[in-house]
Amino acid sequence: MTARGVPVLMYHSVGPDKPGWVWNHLVMPAAVFERQMRALRDHGWTTISLADLHAHLAHDVPLPEKPVVLTFDDGYLDNYVFAWPIMRRYGHRAVIWVSTDFVDPSAEPRPTLDDARAGRVSEGDLPVNGFLSWAEMRAMSASGTIEIQSHAVTHTWYPCGPEIVDFHRPRGIDGYEPPPWLGWNRSPLRKFAYMDEHPEDEVPLGTPVYRHGKSLAVRRWLEDESLADLLVGHVARSGGPAFFERPGWRADLERIAAEHGSPAGRMETEEEYRSRVLSELVVSKRTIERELGLPVDFLCWPGGGRNTAVLDLAGEAGYLATTTHYRDPSRRNLFGQDPREINRIGCGSPWIWRGVTVRDTTAGFFLAMLDEFNHVPGARWRMRFHKGLFLMRALFSGERAGA
Repeated sequence: MTARGVPVLMYHSVGPDKPGWVWNHLVMPAAVFERQMRALRDHGWTTISLADLHAHLAHDVPLPEKPVVLTFDDGYLDNYVFAWPIMRRYGHRAVIWVSTDFVDPSAEPRPTLDDARAGRVSEGDLPVNGFLSWAEMRAMSASGTIEIQSHAVTHTWYPCGPEIVDFHRPRGIDGYEPPPWLGWNRSPLRKFAYMDEHPEDEVPLGTPVYRHGKSLAVRRWLEDESLADLLVGHVARSGGPAFFERPGWRADLERIAAEHGSPAGRMETEEEYRSRVLSELVVSKRTIERELGLPVDFLCWPGGGRNTAVLDLAGEAGYLATTTHYRDPSRRNLFGQDPREINRIGCGSPWIWRGVTVRDTTAGFFLAMLDEFNHVPGARWRMRFHKGLFLMRALFSGERAGA
């Protein structure tokens, strides 16, 4: 019989939709999450900690018969407001990966689903947008049901080459949606509020958007700001937002960039890159440990952004293990595999296939997904059965990707 691995599930946001949010597709409806938590309890699954998992991977420490790890990326406020009360109701525990740049400065914990069900606040008035505060993380950590681990500091994108791939302009021009990281990098102290404040809309029009990559996975292109000043100034003198309604506006900006000369900046050295990444890993770990008074031993690479050059830096920073790239089929979190690597899989909602998005997935699909991870006979056919039902429902309801 094939040895049972340990599925490590990757969640993000749980609760109501966040209309207009660029990553709204990551939101799992609270009803679906509750369905999954009930299914885990009723079918004998036991949620374990990352320390339990690491002890098993490193030393073959026994685990419950059907172990599973629940993890939440990014530290969204709704993890506290909606997910935490639901999972506690069914006796589960989880991990939240927090990027310290995004921590909310609120001093008092905000209301949760428990408060709504007790009649202290209307469920419709519960806060939805935003990120966790230290007060909320302390409350969850003190309960023994949530562990806070590192998602580094910045969780952003940086320019990684001299090539200009776009120019910042008003939202909607040529279908343009400003990347949130433009605002994050300009106003890092307000990153926690970006869902409501949209700092990317305050970036000067005409700002060049360089080829970019995830902050921990790329060497940073340190741009020459004089080129940005030229481009922004030209747009301002030429009508501001109205400039982008003219035919040929892009060619006009590209001409200015070409005449400025190349390269307009320099590449971060390898030494500078390694020093920057190591600093992020150390600062995040120490900050969380200082604020919560608990050890931080595990790291989730933001957006999966990592490479061979930085993997060893996690060990230097004091982490026992880090996440792999999403769903590495060669790893099933078994004893004998490298204990420094944690492989994760999706959480079953949303399920996306060829333009169809299904968020209201079933417990049967969720359980089949867990069994398929462990190569249980018939699990793949059970998944296909549920997917067929989803597609039929989507055909008649009009559910599409991005909905």
